[in-house]
Amino acid sequence: MSLLYKPKEEQTITCEIKQEDGKIILDFYSDWGKFGTDEMFDGYKLTPERLLQILQDRDDYSEDEL
Repeated sequence: MSLLYKPKEEQTITCEIKQEDGKIILDFYSDWGKFGTDEMFDGYKLTPERLLQILQDRDDYSEDEL
């Protein structure tokens, strides 16, 4: 185990959601950086139609996710 990084079971992921110019912006952050610092690790800029298409293409949702 490293003293620099949190153990996997203690790591958290957050998502910041914004809407600009008709697009949905999703920025994902986690506290798994060195010494528990927050770091952005992924981001997407999608139209609402594209996001809906992505979500509808999946079929592995559990009942509590719908």
